[in-house]
Parts: sequence; C-alpha cells; structure tokens
Amino acid sequence: MFHFFKKTNSINKQPSVKIEGWHNPYFATKLLDSPLRQKLLSLIWQRVSMDRNRFERLYMKAIYQYVEIVQLLPASESHHHSYLGGMIDHGLEVINYALKLRQPYLLPIGGNPEDIPKQTEAWSAAVMYGALLHDIGKVVVDIEVQMNNGRTWYPWAENIQLPYRFSYRQKRDYSLHPSAAAVMIQRIIPEEGLTWLSTFPDLFPLFLNLCSGHHEKAGVLSEIIQKADMSSVSNNLGGDPTKALAKPVQSLMSKMIISIRYLVENELTLNGSKACDGWFDGSDLWVVSKTFTDKMKANLLQNGITEAPTDNAKIFNILKEQGIALANNEDKTIWTCKVESDSGWVAEKLTLIRIPINVAYSNVTKAPEPFKGRITVLANNEPEQQMSKQDETQSLVTTSNNTTLNTISHNDNSNQMLENYHIDVHTKQEVTLNDSVLNLFSDNSHDELNMTSTGVICSDLVMAPEDNDADSSLINSIIHNEESNTVNMMPDNTGIDKVLNQQTSLEMDNVYHHPFFVWLRSQIISRKLPVNTQTACIHTVENKVFLVTPKLFQKYCLHLNGNEDYENWRQIQLEFQAMKIHLKFSEENYNIWKCLISGKRKNNAVIKGYLIENRTLFAIDNGLPNNPHLTLIHDIELYKKL
Repeated sequence: MFHFFKKTNSINKQPSVKIEGWHNPYFATKLLDSPLRQKLLSLIWQRVSMDRNRFERLYMKAIYQYVEIVQLLPASESHHHSYLGGMIDHGLEVINYALKLRQPYLLPIGGNPEDIPKQTEAWSAAVMYGALLHDIGKVVVDIEVQMNNGRTWYPWAENIQLPYRFSYRQKRDYSLHPSAAAVMIQRIIPEEGLTWLSTFPDLFPLFLNLCSGHHEKAGVLSEIIQKADMSSVSNNLGGDPTKALAKPVQSLMSKMIISIRYLVENELTLNGSKACDGWFDGSDLWVVSKTFTDKMKANLLQNGITEAPTDNAKIFNILKEQGIALANNEDKTIWTCKVESDSGWVAEKLTLIRIPINVAYSNVTKAPEPFKGRITVLANNEPEQQMSKQDETQSLVTTSNNTTLNTISHNDNSNQMLENYHIDVHTKQEVTLNDSVLNLFSDNSHDELNMTSTGVICSDLVMAPEDNDADSSLINSIIHNEESNTVNMMPDNTGIDKVLNQQTSLEMDNVYHHPFFVWLRSQIISRKLPVNTQTACIHTVENKVFLVTPKLFQKYCLHLNGNEDYENWRQIQLEFQAMKIHLKFSEENYNIWKCLISGKRKNNAVIKGYLIENRTLFAIDNGLPNNPHLTLIHDIELYKKL
C-alpha cells in the first residue's frame, strides 16, 4: 500500500516518463521554448508601443495563461493546425497578423485627432486579446479532456494538472465556439488589462461583442481578427495568405450598412403620423421595401459601388443572409404588415423590411422615439419578386436633389460587417509549422524575450516538426518593414511590384474612407465647396488637385468642432499630412506648393497648398479642365522668393 500511494503521488507531480496514450502538462515557458515560438513572441513585442514592464504584465501574462490552458491541444480536428501544439502556433500567428493589420487604422474610427494617440496602446491590446480568445471557445465546447485520475477537465475552472488525453465531441455545434470564448475572458486576460480596456467607451463594447461571438457588432475589431485568422489558416493549409490580406477592407455588406445608415439619417422620413418611409418600434426599424431598396441602390451607385445586384429579390436575399435584415417565419426578408398611427392613419397592407437597431444606427442612442402606433404582422402570401403597389403610393419621401454622396458620420465605420470567408478542404493536408511562418512578419529583431523556466518541467514535449525547406514565398512578400516603411526584400523575389500595389490599394482604401475625405467629397458633390472658382479652396492644376491651406482645414475644423481654433485645424492638417498622399516639391521635399495667380503677377500674388494626383478621393472627374488662372511654380528659386 505504501508503494502504491508513493507511485500515485509521483504522478501528481508531473512525471518525466511519458504514459502511453497520455500527454503531460507543461508550464508556459517550456511550451514556448522553441526558436520559432520565441521569434513570434519577439515580433509581438516589436509591434506594440509600450515599455517592457507593461508588456510583460498586459501581454505576456495573457499569453502565458492561454498557453498553459491549451497545452498541446490542436487548433482543429482535421482542418488547420491539426497537430499537437497547433492551438499555440495558431494563436501566436493570429496575434502577429492582427497587430500587423491593426497598424494602418486610426482608432477609434472617426475619433478626435488628439484622442487617437492616447488610445493607441489600448486598441492594440484589444486586438491582441481578441486574437488569443478567437478560438479558445473550442476547448470549452468542441474538445473533451480527461485527466488520468478519471476527472474531466473544465477549462474555466483550472489548468490541466495531470497527464491527459482528449477527444473531439462528435455532435458539436461548429458555430458555438465564438460565443463560448466569453467564458474564458477572465481566465486569460489579466484583471489589470480588462479594467484598462473598460475605461475606453468606444472600445470596450466592441471588445465584449467580439468575445461573445457578435461579430456584426464588433466593428473594426472583428474585421481585423477575422482577416488575421483567415491568413493563418490559409498559410497552414498551403494556401496564399496574401489573398486574405489583399481583400478589400470593406465588403459589399459593410458598404450596404453604411448606405443604410446614411439613408436613415438623411433621406428616409420615419415615424410620420401619416404615410412615410418607415417606422421604428423601439427595437427594430421597419422600412417600406421597394422605396428603401431603390434608394439604397441609387445611393450605392452614386458612390461608385457597382457590385450590388440590380434585382431587388437578390438584394433581399443578401440582406437576410448577412443578418442585415431579419427574416420572417417563412424565412423571407419581406414582412407583410398593417401599420396604424395613433393619429388615425392606417395602411392596411404594406411590404416591409425589418432592420435591427444596431444595423440601422451606428450608435443606438441616435435612434428616435418609438413610433406612436402599431405594426401588425400579417400572413405573407406574396412572393418577394412582386412588390406591393402600395409601396409606391403609401411612401411620401422628401429627397434633396443635390444630395448625391453617402455622407458618413464619423463613427459609422465602427460597426462594419465582414463577409464570412470559408476555405473548402476536402482532404487533410499535413502542413507542419516551420520557419516560413516567420516570413509573415518583419525580420527586424527589436529585443529577444528571455524566457526562463519557473518550475520543474517534463522533457518529453511533443512539438510540430520544423521544415526549413518549405516554401516561404507564400507570405514573405506582403510584409512591410515597420522601421523603414519599405518592403522586406528577399533574394530573387519577383512578386514585389504586385505586393506594393496590394499594400498601396489597402492604404488608399483607408484614406478614401477617412472622415475628412468623406466630408470633402460630400461638400464637392453638393457644391457647397466649389472647385476652380475665385474664392475656392480646391482647384485643379496640371491635372492634379490643389488644396489651399490652411483655408480648407479651417473649414473642416468648423464643421467638426464648431470653431476654427488654430490648435484644432493644425491637428487636422498634420493628420492629413501624415497620410503621405500628397506630392513633395523639389529635391528639398517641401510639403507645400505655390501657385501664381494670373493677372496679378506684378504683385506676385500666390496661393499655397497641397498637390495630389488621385482625383478619386475628391470625386472630381478627370475631364474637369485645369484652372486657367493658376500656374504651378516649379522653379525653386522663384518658390523661395515668393
């Protein structure tokens, strides 16, 4: 008996002898003790801007918690990273991808320029935490772990303490694990980090929605994590992750949501006591189907978005499938309803689309008071291809003839929805983790992490084999060197030009949707900001756009802040200049150009401004002639005299 209990006690202390069919638990330092994982950790350190002490407390503590929870569990049963330790590798990869994707964003989207630098670290931490949590729900609902004392392991209660084995639940709900991540928030994220995130009102709700599986409400965080996850999966399955990262920042669905919010805010007449475009019942917005759909299509076309179907029935399907509109009991987008106003007005039969409040409004506090009346759902006997003629007669819409651009509020992008990507894999591909993963990220080593053991570690750790001969060209061509802002050049790399174009496209898309340019285009198209007139602050010169400074930034400051204070408009100007989309003057790289005004050359009258080639940013047609009264100065000596 003494010998038996002595043997049992030794098992509880993590024996170094491997038990057949069982896996030993390890401390995080041992699990992370490989050159590849150490390199991935050092790259995480490079991508965040905080001191080492805070990094250890806020980042490494979370990573250690995650690693000691997942141990040698794979990331999937037979899909990506389906080997022992795959969950760790996938987690570290997604963190690096996510932090890389986060860099071009000025967060919170539409935030005040002076607030953005103050929140940089918090948004980066939220991205990192989201990357760690995005698949952790699998250990809660997909995998069953049994320890060698007969007990079932519950990940929300404790770490694995004894040798263990695992199996995948055969009848599992594959859509459940994103929501199950919420169970593990406090197990992984340090209390200090969670408290810190809670102090940012623009960030914390998005983060909670992300961790609860509500990706449609998680905005830019969901966008970044989903793209990072897809890139890691694609790389492991032998695909090309550059295609994942080259996807447009905005999908058709996100553009439709932005269009819907614009229509709700600017064009639709809601909650009228008589016939109108829609009614808000306190939780959802009900809009007249044909009128609403026609307006949305027109708005998308006005903004150059041509990928939306022209057929209303197809649009209805898109709205329903992407969760933009709620389906009725017959799984159709169109609801047949009776609408009654307390004023006595009644519409006996209308075909309506039901839009959730979080889709219709970027901020639910912007929603109006509930409709004073009743919306009664009727039996829906009409096919969606046939729109009720009442849609046209019952809807009395007031539109503005000169409103032709989707003028987005500054926070509209914060609730963007992404397309759901799916990789169809018919056969299990044995793609092992190897050093090529490092080429996903920058090669610069900022500071290697010194990982030391904190306890007695077993020596039989099972790791994915490394294959140094694997093709690393799948990823390395897409990564920018953060220090020099140049592509990380590899020998004989023939894809550099293509990669630069992809990166440029991604950056320009971010610029295009920046609040400043959204406002600028809306003002130009509505002719509130004239072009090439005597008092204009926007001109075309030498087939390029000339922005008069500081006049234009003062106008935007007035729109944004209600004043033209120097500190405010100067901050806007600096933010614009940081986009680096303007041309530089002469070899001395001046940001500001000068134009002589014809007819006043004797007085050397000039205007100063920025010169930009891309007219699309301003919705200015390439056929618009140059201002004949302006002459761009190219001579450096004349430039310095004026």
